[in-house]
Amino acid sequence: MIIAALIASLALPGLPPGAILHGEERRGAVLMRVEGAARHDWQACAQACASLSACQAWTHHAWLARCTLHAAPLTPRPFPGAVTGLSPSLAARIDGAVERELSARELDAVRALGAPRSTRPADPSGQLFPER
Repeated sequence: MIIAALIASLALPGLPPGAILHGEERRGAVLMRVEGAARHDWQACAQACASLSACQAWTHHAWLARCTLHAAPLTPRPFPGAVTGLSPSLAARIDGAVERELSARELDAVRALGAPRSTRPADPSGQLFPER
């Protein structure tokens, strides 16, 4: 498992921790299915999504040897043996949105609610996608 994580970090630089979920799948919004995908090669599925601009997320089912590319990043759900993740472009957009300063309109809305002004995630580790 550690080796797979190292390979993934080499193949998909810049993805925040948690953008790839093991033991989870996404359903629906199918852009394309690739049958006969290598059983343990979810990295190739992630690369296929990264190379297609319309792809927002992907799911690899090892036991079906199938890679599914999704047009929308629907909510993942538990599914043993599956691996799912976000496209690098979507993960970067989400990460960038968290890092930006609030606009004047957003600050007014936050002040009206009496909420804290922080734009950082509530997770103490500061991760955008905390591990489940």
